[in-house]
Amino acid sequence: MQKILVAHDGSKSSDKALKKAVELAVNFHASLTVLSVVPELYLTEISESDKQKIFNSLSKETTDAMEKIRKSLSGKSIEVKTLVRQGDPAEKILETAQKMKADVLVMGSHGRHGTKKFLMGSVSSKVVDNSKCPVFVVK
Repeated sequence: MQKILVAHDGSKSSDKALKKAVELAVNFHASLTVLSVVPELYLTEISESDKQKIFNSLSKETTDAMEKIRKSLSGKSIEVKTLVRQGDPAEKILETAQKMKADVLVMGSHGRHGTKKFLMGSVSSKVVDNSKCPVFVVK
């Protein structure tokens, strides 16, 4: 195991996934990439300029959160990279895992977006169903 991708959306579940991913990276001397995806907005009742303001705010919040994570992991004996992408979370997670040739993908069972879908959230369920690499779902 050399490359670990962890999906993080700011939820408690993704914090647990990050903790497990760091543990795996340290134990296996692997690099760690922390990915956060800013979802596209499909709000029809607001203007394009308001959508852009909301998106800019979410993007800044996400970028700041990734910087905090990067700084908090700087003392670990692992290589850490953070990425922020925009789009459908499941699609961007799968796309990033494939592009970076991740050996394992780590994510929480429930995110902060959407509702719970049985035991796993809809994003984690879609990723598990479509990933070309092993997926470690942290509960």
